[in-house]
Amino acid sequence: MQTLQDRLQTCAPGSAELTRAIERVEAAFTRSDGWRFIKRCFERDVDRDAFVRRLLLSHLSTTPTGLEHVRHAVSEARLDAYATQLTRTLRPHIRAEIVNRWSQPDDTGLHVTQGKFIAVGVPGTDLRLSLMDGGFSFGGLNLTQTEATQLLLAHPEGTPPGTTLLDVMPDLTEDHPVANFRIVGAAIGADGSLLPGLDRDAVHAVAAAAHDALARVSGVLAEREPLARFFEWMGDDRRTAQSRQIIATIHSAMSAPENGGADEIAREGPATLDDVRRFNDVRAGENRQRAAFHYARAAQPRQAAAQYLESARIFAAAGDRAMAAGNYANAAERLATCDPFSAMADVLADAINVYGNDFRAVSMIGSRCADVFAGRGLHISAAMVHELVFVRLGMLRRGAGADARAIAALEASHMAKAQAHFADVGLAASDMNVASLIRSAIDARLDRFDAQEGLRGDGYTILFEEHSDMISAEEFDRNAPTEWVLLRRGEATARHQIFELVTSATRARLMASGSRHPYLQQPLRASDFIEGTDALDMLTATVHKASPERFVHAREIA
Repeated sequence: MQTLQDRLQTCAPGSAELTRAIERVEAAFTRSDGWRFIKRCFERDVDRDAFVRRLLLSHLSTTPTGLEHVRHAVSEARLDAYATQLTRTLRPHIRAEIVNRWSQPDDTGLHVTQGKFIAVGVPGTDLRLSLMDGGFSFGGLNLTQTEATQLLLAHPEGTPPGTTLLDVMPDLTEDHPVANFRIVGAAIGADGSLLPGLDRDAVHAVAAAAHDALARVSGVLAEREPLARFFEWMGDDRRTAQSRQIIATIHSAMSAPENGGADEIAREGPATLDDVRRFNDVRAGENRQRAAFHYARAAQPRQAAAQYLESARIFAAAGDRAMAAGNYANAAERLATCDPFSAMADVLADAINVYGNDFRAVSMIGSRCADVFAGRGLHISAAMVHELVFVRLGMLRRGAGADARAIAALEASHMAKAQAHFADVGLAASDMNVASLIRSAIDARLDRFDAQEGLRGDGYTILFEEHSDMISAEEFDRNAPTEWVLLRRGEATARHQIFELVTSATRARLMASGSRHPYLQQPLRASDFIEGTDALDMLTATVHKASPERFVHAREIA
């Protein structure tokens, strides 16, 4: 071994001299006397020659020269598999000694290699094991919370006094996020907490970096779940949501045989394959719902709505109408915090349909969504919600029997509220023509278009220079049956949007001719225009003191 160590210091990777030194050590360990030395530490799971070769490859990969040498013959994925196999075959007393050394102030046997792998010395030998990623898996060391805490607080040999593994882990994330993810995951308790002695902010920084690096990798349920609990414990709603979304994806992808023996299923008694599939579906739905809740708390309402919708569809397919309806309703309310009525109307309609004959629930979700819109100053969207609910209640009343009077009262209330929202922006609810309403809104605000800054809304400005379509030169006439639409001047991703009013005839001509965008060097798209009730909302939006964020944190509908 000493000769090999010398060659690793003096020889180049791939050199014949280094190769011969490795072969001599391999032959010595394979012989009976050498093998007895190995057997004291390991319980082999393959034939002797193969086991010794794995062991030497792992040892070599803990040095820069050795790692470069073995990479010519073995892939990193194979080395990772060897790390799992070797740590799994450690004899219990050797494993215990490795772990116990981590609590010592010196001679911990813990190393961080130049390849940024974590390695441990095998007690009583000159051998080291490169743990790679696999060594920290459930199939490898399978650390307990206490052991993982010891590891995080252990002093890596060769680092300044007082340095812990936790201190150096940020430097390992870019190359080995899986190892960091697994170590931190093992250190997390059932409630997401850490044991005393660990700096929670430092652990969170490592966990967050590893999570971000692995955001596109599903992984396995047992490794994702602890980090989800930890992020929730830390109040990191965005990563909690992302973790729950990933966990839901894992559940949805699991086949029945994969977890037919899961404890939660086993407790319910003998389970059929259909039972297991339903279990997976329900768990996926629950985790989508939890993801949505945390996305909403992280002020990401569109992501929240998407997860609520997925959850609703899962529960609907599973026959749980109450859960499906609640999730559809939550999705609609989340969308109401960030989009106009047109973008959430179908979702709200789905919620209303799933509620069936529960007219009080239909009225409640309608009122809540309308209140959210009103809080954003979008009174047209609020009115449209009330009108949608009014129509649905009318359908329910016709076959309601004893409940007809109560439904009629709710109908009247929603219609009155719709009319009030139109009145709030100076429009008549009796005018059923949207183009006419848009002309009325423009006419009432012509003086504001005269100002240089135009008509300003929340995150946008509408220009109407000379009160005419600047492309066709058609002037605005309140009494002409012209339909006016909004043309976006800049990119849709711009923080502040600039629009101008043009006629629908101008839009039709530009789109039919395949014209380029008048202000951008790119083809004109239908999405560059906003029309109908969306345009009416933007023209009439009022500024309220209430921040839309207050609605993002509204209580969820059960």
